[in-house]
Amino acid sequence: MQFDHISRESYSLDRCEWFSLLTEAQRKGIISDSSRVEYSAGEKIVKQGFTASHLLFLESGFVKLNVENRGRVTTFKFVKEGNFIGLMCSFVNKTLDFSAVAVSDCSVLMINRSCFEELIRDNGEFAVYTVKMMSELTNGVVHNLINLSHKNVNGAVATLLCDMSELFGETSFILPFTRSEMADALGYSKESIINTLSDFQRDGVISVSAKKVTIENLIALEKIAKNG
Repeated sequence: MQFDHISRESYSLDRCEWFSLLTEAQRKGIISDSSRVEYSAGEKIVKQGFTASHLLFLESGFVKLNVENRGRVTTFKFVKEGNFIGLMCSFVNKTLDFSAVAVSDCSVLMINRSCFEELIRDNGEFAVYTVKMMSELTNGVVHNLINLSHKNVNGAVATLLCDMSELFGETSFILPFTRSEMADALGYSKESIINTLSDFQRDGVISVSAKKVTIENLIALEKIAKNG
């Protein structure tokens, strides 16, 4: 992990809609009160239960959010660059109810929470946008959970693989979790997940080598995801 103070030239907040809603003085304030932290793939960015002293903006890379309960780890969301990490959970308590792990090498902006809260109080347009953003994130998580709960194991696995392909922008990718974590996320046994992946491979829908998955027939996989 590498920690650096940031400069305006070194990151892309200017491309973010929420940043454009701030005044010039507010932009300078949030920049001067933020720092960048570099994480390597597999490194834990947030540990569940830690104090939420900063809001985390993912400048580059790919992150998974987990909830740990009774020794089980469930991945409930993935975050791509240009988005906040766990924003919808960051204002509920002073401690974070999730953990975040870097799937790839990541660059994260650590934004002082007090500074962010001051912007919400002082800038009504920014406050409305923040509420809307948090609502959309929550709605997305709930929609995905409901959608997966109504699917059989084939449909759930196919849906997850299609989502991974869309997130990575590739038909070949490394699964960012173990078979056990995948089972916990989908609500099926590890054996069911392994058997389903084997069935998909036997049918020529995907090929699997350890954690590497290649979608060989995307149309077939999308059909299973839709009807399963």
